Amino acid sequence: MSNLRLVPGIGAKKERALMELGYSSLEELKKADPDDLYFQASAKEGRQLDKCVLYAFRCAVAFAKDPAPNPDEYRWWYFCDDKNNSAK
Repeated sequence: MSNLRLVPGIGAKKERALMELGYSSLEELKKADPDDLYFQASAKEGRQLDKCVLYAFRCAVAFAKDPAPNPDEYRWWYFCDDKNNSAK
């Protein structure tokens, strides 16, 4: 298990997806563009993934960039298109 699982909403399946995209730690994820991650993961699956995957990736990247993240402030639904999805 990597430290990616520290992010609320990143379980084994999304952890595996991130690792398959070349991100095995929060430190590496800091440099990622979550929208690009979503498009790459969709391409890898050969179909458009559910938007909640995009929101989880947005949450994960914001969490990784936060020097002292409070897990209660990081839920995937806070990063939906109809919400303010800007990182701290």
